[in-house]
Order: sequence, then structure tokens, then C-alpha cells
Amino acid sequence: MATFNGSESGPISLETAKKWTANYRATIKPGETEAHYFGGGIIRRLLDENRSVGIRAYYAIDDNGKKQLLLVGVDGDGNDLLPEGAASSNLEGDPIIVDQSFPCPPYCSSKPL
Repeated sequence: MATFNGSESGPISLETAKKWTANYRATIKPGETEAHYFGGGIIRRLLDENRSVGIRAYYAIDDNGKKQLLLVGVDGDGNDLLPEGAASSNLEGDPIIVDQSFPCPPYCSSKPL
């Protein structure tokens, strides 16, 4: 099993990012979700969870058939940090699952990637 220390991943060029997002947009119908915005506070909360060294994103479809992106913290062994039981805790440092994003459309950048 791989171990993680938080230094994984890296940047890609703007040219590559534009090509990949264009590839994706070519596969969806007009008006379908292209992107998700998450506020910095919730991202920091995921990274501040006990044992968190990074974030994993899951693709999902909600009860209305809309594309969603779920975020969870990940520990050094590569395991998801998940809340215990059915509900998330509001205690600082406890694992949470994040959605409540602002999807594009309608919340799109004026200069999209």
C-alpha cells in the first residue's frame, strides 16, 4: 500500500488544463455541470482534520440526477477520513464529507479554464 505525506500531485500547464476541460465539455450537454466551487474555509477544515495529509475527490450523482463532487480528507496510509455514524460532527478536527459546492453553471468564472 502506498503512503502519502501531502506532497503528492503537482501543477499542469494552462495549455494542458484547457485541453482537458475542453475534452470534458465536448462530452456533456449544454447546461450540465462543468465545475464546482468550494470555499477556502471548508478546504482548510478538511486539511486540518486529525491525520489529514490531503484531499480525495469523488464523483457523485445526487438524488436529482445532478453531478456532484464530494471531498474527504485522506490520511498518510491513503485511507479516507470519514465521520463515524450517519451524521457529520461539527467538532473541529473531526472528519467531514464536503459537498455544498456552487456548481457551474450557474456559478461560473467570467474567464473559465
